[in-house]
Amino acid sequence: MAKNVVFNQEYYENVMNEFGYDPIKFGKINFSLGDLSEEDLQRRWLCHHDGDIFASDFSDGEPVIVITGFGLSGTPHAGTLSQILRSITLQKAGIPVHMVLGDLDAYNGKAKPLSETLELAERYRELVQNLGFDPNPPSILRSQYDALDVLRTAYLIGHYMEDEMFSRAEEDLHEMYSKNGKVDADMSYRRKLSLNLMTADFIHLHTEKGFKSVLVMLGIDEHQYVQFGREVVERMKQNRNIKGFDMVLAGMYSPMIKGFYDFPKMSKSFPQSGITVDMSPDEIRKRILEGEGHYDKPENNVVYQMMAATSNLSSAQLKKNYEACLEGGNQWDKAKREYIDMLVDICAKWH
Repeated sequence: MAKNVVFNQEYYENVMNEFGYDPIKFGKINFSLGDLSEEDLQRRWLCHHDGDIFASDFSDGEPVIVITGFGLSGTPHAGTLSQILRSITLQKAGIPVHMVLGDLDAYNGKAKPLSETLELAERYRELVQNLGFDPNPPSILRSQYDALDVLRTAYLIGHYMEDEMFSRAEEDLHEMYSKNGKVDADMSYRRKLSLNLMTADFIHLHTEKGFKSVLVMLGIDEHQYVQFGREVVERMKQNRNIKGFDMVLAGMYSPMIKGFYDFPKMSKSFPQSGITVDMSPDEIRKRILEGEGHYDKPENNVVYQMMAATSNLSSAQLKKNYEACLEGGNQWDKAKREYIDMLVDICAKWH
């Protein structure tokens, strides 16, 4: 997969075909999960691998959990909010969710000062709970810095990793990040440590917490991280000295929110591309009304994508806004202005 990418239907179909994510047909998920129907899942996620196995295990009463998280490279943006809101959606449907605040990932992978990442972790924790995430068991909300037992798991599973595995695990926008000085150009030792720890975040839930199936929820651009973890899991299964290791590591990926002003992705590393929670209402309004950039249909329109991912809109409201975006004009302008008010209220949860 080329590293200079545009997140559109062609990109999604290429990824799903190359890696065999189910189903191959664009935009469809073929199972329900808890109280969420197939249609509910399809509105929020793009594709999966072994998500149907995870859903079956959940239905059978097996111990399962979804895991997600984000690096703390800066103030949360709308893409971060979308992952938090998706997590809350899963919780409300009865699915346990483990949310990881990646303070050590930012320290090593993004070379952020440790004091800064630890402070951000506490602010993120407050935001997540203000938005409605329930941190009580069986769900989990934690930072990496505070989980010393997971660091031990990271060391132990390092036995099943090889250098060449790391080189295949770059996210799809790595080249853009590295050219702009946001991350190391090569898979440095620091970045390997971050990926090792992320994989431990997944596997620890099985080896130490007793969850049979773990479903990783990330954006589609980060799917290679889960492929890396699945390879480690398979290597561990082949070791006859590990007793009782029978983990299912599944993945479910959301489509990317395009950046404003034609950035390929909304990213904290490129401030103009997104909306952050600390922006003034006037700044949010200007970006939504003026920063749509070029698009050929609502699926590729940054504002409609945000409505679908970072809002409390109902299915009927989304359908109405889809048609308004398709036609443009006064109805689309009205829908955008109504969404601005909703988004301002969501961003106000960041103190």
